Amino acid sequence: MDEKAAKVAVSLPQETFKEVETLRHELGLARSAAFLQAIRLWLHRKRSEELERRYVEGYRKKPERPAEIDPFFRAGLSSFSSEKW
Repeated sequence: MDEKAAKVAVSLPQETFKEVETLRHELGLARSAAFLQAIRLWLHRKRSEELERRYVEGYRKKPERPAEIDPFFRAGLSSFSSEKW
């Protein structure tokens, strides 16, 4: 890590700790790297959930009308092959 790091103490249930230790050993990761990867994944998931929530909220406020969807539906249909399987 090139940036300044903060040390954090975390308490985990013993079984969870054992699982983390087993997996990080299998992956060849240092403990800090394993936890950093987990935290980054959690942050990414939370950001994605927020974006999805905002998308749904916007769609509910202004849903698409059938006239807006129809050209895309027709374009999708035209991409299907006329070959018989």
